[in-house]
Amino acid sequence: MNFPHYPVMNREVLEIFAGTRKKLFVDCTVGGGGHSQRLLAAFPEAGLIAIDQDGESLALARENLREYGERVRFHQGTYLRLFEDFDCRRLDVSGVLVDPGISTVQLRDGRRGFSHTQDGPLDMRKDASSGLTAADVLNSFPEERLRDIFFTFGEVPFARRLAKAVIERRLFTPWSSTAQLRLLIEGLTHWHPRRGLVHPAAQVFQALRIFVNRELEGLDAWLEKIPGQLPAGSRVVFLTYHSLEDRLVKRAFQELQRQEKAGLLQPFPAKPGHDEIEENLASRSAKLRALEVA
Repeated sequence: MNFPHYPVMNREVLEIFAGTRKKLFVDCTVGGGGHSQRLLAAFPEAGLIAIDQDGESLALARENLREYGERVRFHQGTYLRLFEDFDCRRLDVSGVLVDPGISTVQLRDGRRGFSHTQDGPLDMRKDASSGLTAADVLNSFPEERLRDIFFTFGEVPFARRLAKAVIERRLFTPWSSTAQLRLLIEGLTHWHPRRGLVHPAAQVFQALRIFVNRELEGLDAWLEKIPGQLPAGSRVVFLTYHSLEDRLVKRAFQELQRQEKAGLLQPFPAKPGHDEIEENLASRSAKLRALEVA
C-alpha cells in the first residue's frame, strides 16, 4: 500500500465512530485512503463509501484499498452532493467523515499548483477536468474582486496591496506559475525565513484554492441537511483547517443542538497533540468537531 499522507487525528476519529452501529461509513474526502484504511481495519464488519472530487486521488485510493474488495464503493464527486447522490437513511449510514484538507500527494505534485513550495502551473483545481484555474482568476478578475478573495478566503492582511500588484504584473506578463506568485508575495512582505513563521504565500494559496474549488459554497446548506438525511444515532466528524470554515461548522453544529436535532459529542474541538504535530506538521491547524444525529 502507498499511504503518502498521514490521516489527521485518526485516533480521535476511530474513537468517535466506535460509538456507532459500525455498519457503513462515508469518507467524503478520501484522498489516498488513509482514514478509510484505518476505519475498514478497525471495524471489519463495516462497509465504506469513498468519495473524492479529485480523480487522481480516487485512483490512488482504489489501489490502496484494493484488499478490502466489495466492502468499498468509490464515487467521484464533492461531499456537498452527498445527500443528492446517496440515500443515506435507506443505506443506514453509521458515520460520515469530512476531511477537506489538501493531501500530501496533492501538495507534492507540482503539476497541480496547490503548494507555494513546488514550482508548477497555477491550476489548483481538485477536479482538473472543469472550472477556472487559479491563473484564470489572477489574469482576468478585477482588483476589488481579487482583494475580496484574498481577504475573505485567506484572511490575507496585505490583500489590497497584493491585488494591486497582481493587476500591475499581468499588464506585462500573464500569470502562469506558482513561482511567479510566491516571488511577488515574498517581495511585497519582505519575507525572510525564520523558524516557526508560516510563509505568507500559504494564506494566498489557500484563498485561491478555496475560491477555485468553491469549497465553502453550499456548506451552510449541507450542514443544515444532516438531521434530515442521516439516521438517528449516526455521527458526523468534520475536520477544519482554517478559521472561516471552522466558524461555519461550529455555528451550524451548535444550532442543530439548540434545535435538539443533534447533540455535540464534545463541547470544544479536538486538536492534534504534540506528537502528531511533530510527525505531521501539516496537522497543526486542524480542529475536529463531531455530532450525533438525534
